[in-house]
Amino acid sequence: MIFEKQLSSLMTAALLCGAFTPFSSGQQAASAGAVAGTQAVAPAASAAAAADAALVKSTPPLTEDDLRARYVGKLIFLRGSYLGDDLNFDMEGKVNGSPTVGSFTLSGFEVRKVTLSKHKLEIEADRYGLHFLGALPYEDEAKPFDQVKISKKPVHISIEREVIVIPKVKKEKKTKDQPTPAELAAAQTLKTRDAAAPATLAATVAANEGLKESNKALKQSNEALKETNEALKTVSPAHSAMVMNKALNSIFANDIDPVMMSHLPDYWQEYFASKSEHRKYMPKDASIKVVSEGMTPPRVLNSIDPSSNEYAQKYGIAGMELLRTVVDATGVPRQMAIQRPIGFGLDEKAVEAIKNSHFTPATVNGQPVPVVIDLVVTFRIYSNRTKPGSVVKGSKETVLAASFADADAPVAAH
Repeated sequence: MIFEKQLSSLMTAALLCGAFTPFSSGQQAASAGAVAGTQAVAPAASAAAAADAALVKSTPPLTEDDLRARYVGKLIFLRGSYLGDDLNFDMEGKVNGSPTVGSFTLSGFEVRKVTLSKHKLEIEADRYGLHFLGALPYEDEAKPFDQVKISKKPVHISIEREVIVIPKVKKEKKTKDQPTPAELAAAQTLKTRDAAAPATLAATVAANEGLKESNKALKQSNEALKETNEALKTVSPAHSAMVMNKALNSIFANDIDPVMMSHLPDYWQEYFASKSEHRKYMPKDASIKVVSEGMTPPRVLNSIDPSSNEYAQKYGIAGMELLRTVVDATGVPRQMAIQRPIGFGLDEKAVEAIKNSHFTPATVNGQPVPVVIDLVVTFRIYSNRTKPGSVVKGSKETVLAASFADADAPVAAH
């Protein structure tokens, strides 16, 4: 299948993986602090601007053909793990609205179609679920996981694009007609009258007029600079391409890269770390031990019945989830790490069920102690007939169910 090699390399990559005003002394101190802070931020902002400017120069204009070659027919991951069939992002790669967030194991996509228009980039893709094949004892663990298409229709993903605008050429202002003899005579009369005024008054008026003209010129200069910067930003196809590439990198991942992994829950991060180092998870607290001889192990006090989900039930995904869990001295489950995942969003269901459970703590000589234990949650596929009494007679609703057991105890059959 086209994705098996991609997914194998995906797992490998994942595992290796100015005007001034006099101040009082207090105000001067505050001002000095503010200036120092501004001076500290300014170089960073300048460096970022310089980096962007260099990036713009090295970024070719974005074309639909380039995007097709980059994405169509390839497996990518949605970093935010959003569910839903219609997802929209702004030009910075931030999602619009509040779509439901699911498991990253339900966030694989094979891109079908890419359309680039003036205002946005539109992507049509099929959603895939990851099924970890080592979840069942008889499956070959040499092949880490498989992928299953789970969307009935393509998922629509839209990303806003920075619009490239060609600035309009400003027409030159027409020069005024030459003054008439009467206007020249009136101007000469005013000039003669002004010359007769006291010299100090003339100097003051001239200074005020000069200051006014200077301020006006400065304002015009700033406005012109702002217009130039905005024009350069929106006119450049390279800048538009740079902005879109940044958005794409923040939305999609070609594999489970370190950035994506850092946003996964702790129990998934521990799974990848343990897998890469070929070891079992152990908490950093050295006082937490594995249950051993002389200890009374913890016991679960409630019935644990974690739900499955519509994708797993529809596509027949089942198996035994193995988790390593810390149960503290009060019987509360704490840190967890996935040891053998199933995928398809079931791993999160198993963790949620254990977090909501209560245990009697482990004891040594009658004293409660924190320990780390291995727990198994078994997910199975049920129909209306295989779980009597679970649905109303005549209902066609699928029953979502699972079972739970200690890793060292046999799993009870239903």
